[in-house]
Amino acid sequence: MSEQKVSDLFLNNIYVLPLWVKQVIYLKTKEKLTAELADFLDLLNPECLMQHYVPELTFKGKRELEKREFGLPENFYIFLSNCAYGNDLFEITLANYWTMAETAKIFVRSVELELVNLPESEKNYAVAQFLAGKIRTGEVLRKLGKIDITQLEKSIREQKERQKKGVNMKIADVMISLGYITKKDVKVLLAFKEESRKRFIIGIGLSFIKPDNPSDQQRIYANMQRQMNKLEQENRVLKDRLRKILNIQE
Repeated sequence: MSEQKVSDLFLNNIYVLPLWVKQVIYLKTKEKLTAELADFLDLLNPECLMQHYVPELTFKGKRELEKREFGLPENFYIFLSNCAYGNDLFEITLANYWTMAETAKIFVRSVELELVNLPESEKNYAVAQFLAGKIRTGEVLRKLGKIDITQLEKSIREQKERQKKGVNMKIADVMISLGYITKKDVKVLLAFKEESRKRFIIGIGLSFIKPDNPSDQQRIYANMQRQMNKLEQENRVLKDRLRKILNIQE
């Protein structure tokens, strides 16, 4: 039997609930999520989420995973291994206790090193670049189709002209003043980037983890792994008991 994905384990906790419970959850979350996500869905296509993208290893990437000739940080090889198993960015992030921003940085760098293929969707890759800090607000808005190249260039020129007059403005504020984008567009993007820095641990929830040094980070991750292993063991025990009670055969 193949190993079940972390995301499936998480969602199964909802799927196995009684119907009358799921109805209440649906009604209580529908209105809140619809209002909360409305602005994000206007800007970020829900039918083509970056999180659902499955990175594909190149020949160079497969060789690097096997030979480790570049001597990259261990997280890169963990990422490449996940890609080899056909996991999407969402699954990779959950399985390794990373933030989406951390996954995006490794993903974008892997594309730059030609270890994984460049995504066909420019929008998906633009979002990953934005979360990774590789491109700024103006460029990601252009790649998402909110502005065109001419508007971006005019905004850059306008920004420089204002700087000459002693007026320092961010490029996004310049574009807003020119009527190319709205304040909401910028707010949504910045909020999405901030949310991408949150870590989600199954069974623990959201947490902000900002260790001072790598050794602290490894210690925190190790502790999380111990907690996850304990939860999984307890879950197996409960399942075994339930099978005996219900006389369920494997």
